[in-house]
Amino acid sequence: MIQPIALFALDELKDRKPVHALVDNTDLVVIRFDDQVSVLYGRCLHRGALLADGFVDERDNLICGVHYWDYRIATGVSEYNNEEALHAFKALVHEGTVYIDRADVVAFEELHPQPFKRNEYLGTYADTHPESTEPYTNYIKSLALNGLKKYGHHGPSAAMGVDRNTLPKWE
Repeated sequence: MIQPIALFALDELKDRKPVHALVDNTDLVVIRFDDQVSVLYGRCLHRGALLADGFVDERDNLICGVHYWDYRIATGVSEYNNEEALHAFKALVHEGTVYIDRADVVAFEELHPQPFKRNEYLGTYADTHPESTEPYTNYIKSLALNGLKKYGHHGPSAAMGVDRNTLPKWE
């Protein structure tokens, strides 16, 4: 390893219990299973949820706790769709400590810049793949950040889609 980074003592990791780690700006999920350790990219490929908040099922799949996408704990490859795979970082256990190489994380971040503004409100939980079926997430985030300051105490208002030129005029 070029730049070893200690993540956890092996005996701190419970069997098949995902744990979050952050190296630079990359979220990782660390999973001990039997006598092995897996270190995978820690965000679900679907919507960017933290995979450490998920669980490992009876077939050794890491299941995202938000929408239940699956990834094999040993490889990061989805059992449901093999085209979907989390990046797997090479882990080394040495004298009871789990290490990864920071150089691998730097290379990963060059290919996959992380969009998270961790110092902002809810910045760690940014939606990495917004969907048209949920068009109001930015509005909801704005309300969470600012309350009604930007809209007035009654909230936003609109003319409900009626063309102004068809309305009666009192001129």
